[in-house]
Amino acid sequence: MHIAVEPGLNMIDDSNNKILVVDDEAAILTVLSQKLSSLGYDCDTEPDGLRALHRMKGNQYHLVILDITMPYVSGTEVLKGAKRLDENTPVVMMSGLDSIEIVRQTLREGAYDYLVKPLDFDDLEITVRRAIEHGNLLRKNRDYRQSLELEVEERTKELSDALVEIKKTYDTTILALGSALETRDIETQAHGLRVARYSLLLAQKMGSKDVNQLTNIERGAYLHDIGKIGVPDQILRKTSSLSDEEWIVMKRHPEIGKRMIEGIDFLRGSIPIVFYHHERFDGTGYTQGLKGVEIPIEARIFAVADALDAMISDRPYRKAMPIPQAREIIIDSAGKHFDPSVVEVLCGISDDDLIGIDNRSSNEKHSDKITSDLLALGEALHAG
Repeated sequence: MHIAVEPGLNMIDDSNNKILVVDDEAAILTVLSQKLSSLGYDCDTEPDGLRALHRMKGNQYHLVILDITMPYVSGTEVLKGAKRLDENTPVVMMSGLDSIEIVRQTLREGAYDYLVKPLDFDDLEITVRRAIEHGNLLRKNRDYRQSLELEVEERTKELSDALVEIKKTYDTTILALGSALETRDIETQAHGLRVARYSLLLAQKMGSKDVNQLTNIERGAYLHDIGKIGVPDQILRKTSSLSDEEWIVMKRHPEIGKRMIEGIDFLRGSIPIVFYHHERFDGTGYTQGLKGVEIPIEARIFAVADALDAMISDRPYRKAMPIPQAREIIIDSAGKHFDPSVVEVLCGISDDDLIGIDNRSSNEKHSDKITSDLLALGEALHAG
């Protein structure tokens, strides 16, 4: 007969060792109750398994002493029920049947020990004491594990919260750096956000699923021209053509940008774009004159995204061109300026997807992501 029971919820009081004795013989209950009470234990008794299980649902015991052969429910089934209620409560079985097989069966079901009737009181005393010590140790281990799990959970939450705050700090720092550049180069306002999104989309379409790589691409694209902070205003804001000497100064901005961020751990992964974003696939770019796959893939992706945004965005000296026209110009430069594999991916992206990025970036230009505080910080960086 199987008895359905629910785990008990009451905490056991170790200061008063309680024992439940279950036997269908009243004389046995009386003798055991008197003996255990004389040893200092608080003893309850029940004449059958059903009553015993009912009592165990509402009480916690340090030990259950259980007869094997009883009416209604066998001692083995009561043992199983007791273990479902609290696996840490030791159960000592007793019976007049001196059978090795019965002993083995009850031990397999979770009994702590086994006593044979007629009981030897010295043996009883030793067994009871050891069983209660064993149960107390099990409960202490359980409480320790629960306490440790709770502490781990709390520390995990604290770590998670800290990582969120660090992420916010990273994002704020990146936006502040971008804002610092925008206060000097008004022509590139919102360009950083758009080209970051185009670069991220291209990388994803090329199959990148590496979160770190995608994050570095997005950050690097947003900060690609951060080195222009080190370019003098008379060159950066010059409306006419630059002289050869001025171009030499302007071409230093990738190196300046690299030096700015290489000492910042969370921005170091952005260096492939910041430092190499003016390289060309045919090797005619700068600063290193790299060619083909020598150029980091992040920079090759960015080159296409940057050119696309430059062509389909309004500038003071010209209006934006249609996306299909810009795409054709980029296709014509595949293998020269651009990596053909990246250009191929661009051709697979719909105009609507590209327009969606343009609109979203423009709307966010003045959203909470770039607040007046960040712009003020950018101006402070410039002034410093």
